[in-house]
Amino acid sequence: MMNVSSINSGTGAGAVGRAEPREAAQERAVAAPQVKRGEDQVELSEASRLLARLKGLPEIRQDLVDQVRAQIEAGTYESDDKLDQAIEGLLDDIESGL
Repeated sequence: MMNVSSINSGTGAGAVGRAEPREAAQERAVAAPQVKRGEDQVELSEASRLLARLKGLPEIRQDLVDQVRAQIEAGTYESDDKLDQAIEGLLDDIESGL
């Protein structure tokens, strides 16, 4: 069997010392120079801005879309009033930037 009593004979890496008090370790940590990190930057493309605006639009009302499609197919949808409303809505969207 191997003799382990000679491990701490002074020829190794050195004796293990006592742990320093918590206050001393905290003071040393506070006194250490603070490393300032660089600032992160994010650049958004025009496509991502457009996508963000589109995500803010209301949900599609599929029941209304189906109703309008059925009226178009039946030839009962088109009228001057509805066309005027559609044009006004489109112009409002264009003016507001979508």
